[in-house]
Amino acid sequence: MSKIRTLIVDDEPIAQDILETYISKIPELELVGKCRNALEAFTWVSKGMVDLLLLDINMPEISGLDFLKSLKNPPMVIFTTAYSEFAVESYELNVVDYLVKPISLERFLKSVSKVMATMQARNPETGTVTSLQPAQENSANIMFVKSEGKLIKIDLARLWLVEGLKDYVLLWTDDAKLIVHTTMKSLEDMLGGNANFLRVNKSYIINIRYINEVWGNSIKIKDQDITIGNTYKEEVERVLGGYRLL
Repeated sequence: MSKIRTLIVDDEPIAQDILETYISKIPELELVGKCRNALEAFTWVSKGMVDLLLLDINMPEISGLDFLKSLKNPPMVIFTTAYSEFAVESYELNVVDYLVKPISLERFLKSVSKVMATMQARNPETGTVTSLQPAQENSANIMFVKSEGKLIKIDLARLWLVEGLKDYVLLWTDDAKLIVHTTMKSLEDMLGGNANFLRVNKSYIINIRYINEVWGNSIKIKDQDITIGNTYKEEVERVLGGYRLL
């Protein structure tokens, strides 16, 4: 899949900076420009230079809603706004998503996943290449991931949590959090040879060496409390052996 050409349209410099930072962390996105108002954005869109608009609603001169209504062949749109009351109207315009500020990285990732799913539906022959590659040596202890345009080595002993975000995973290590474009199933398969990793629900894989407490249907790993899913309860109980999970 080619990079998604993304244009930020927002009159707030801080909002622009936050979105630019998020875009820089997602290899599939390419920031082509930043605009302070709809008039500036019109030039980009009219020339077919944009695949995705990150569009604010409350802007001077022309609102984001009115701007989108004026476009005959609009690109995909994610509204980024401080106002929740326009959500219903926005979805009538077939936008991909509606984000209310302040926008977290995790919530932004979910929107990007929707964008990619939309593109995949439009171009079904376009495949998705996994972002994970196993190390060629000592692969039981390390792996390499593609993140932020770089190939990064992960010491599995320092990887304590994997969080699934639809088409992405968030890798929590002792040193950093890394965003990788892949699925939980693909990552689970790659970690299958390492007995320290255990899937505990649909969205989380944990490193059991970092468990602090287990009680009822919950596991505390570092500062995160994670619920054990019913589907995974029997396997969790077997691995942890001796814990009674109610």
